[in-house]
Amino acid sequence: MNMLLRFFIMTHLLKQQLKSQAVRKTLSQEMLTAPIIRRYRVLPHDMGFRDHLPNYRYLSFIELNITRWLMACCHQKGIKNLQWVIAMQEMVYLKEIKFLDKMSVDSQLAGWDKKYVYFETRFFVKDQLMGVGMTKFVLMDKKDKCAPSVLDMVDEQLTDVINTWNKHQVAIKALPKSR
Repeated sequence: MNMLLRFFIMTHLLKQQLKSQAVRKTLSQEMLTAPIIRRYRVLPHDMGFRDHLPNYRYLSFIELNITRWLMACCHQKGIKNLQWVIAMQEMVYLKEIKFLDKMSVDSQLAGWDKKYVYFETRFFVKDQLMGVGMTKFVLMDKKDKCAPSVLDMVDEQLTDVINTWNKHQVAIKALPKSR
């Protein structure tokens, strides 16, 4: 319930903010790669039974940031009804985030290819890196998948981390289907 409430508040505030901005024909590299930084306090409804932020909550915070990024990009381009669907997601947990910690969630476009968009998200408490998440997703309109070029991401822009991550996914898909 908490994430849903946070989502509606975030979208409402973002829509208010975007009303005053003009629509552009193309998105700049600056606009695409500008970090999305949101700050939260870890509240009781965020907690798991082990007295720290549970794994699934990290993924929910990532979803809030990527949705915010996509809404801003779509508004700038004048695109309606563009959604995103996760193809792969991975978290590396470095330290526990505890009850009442003030957390900063920093997401940034890491790259893209002809089909997917890649985001990196970092979680901080008091400037201490607590975890890093990678998200790979596909853009979708009402009918079908959309190439990243719909948001002016042309050619490919991939890092060594993304290439290694994709090789890992290919290796997992190649595993035997049964034991």
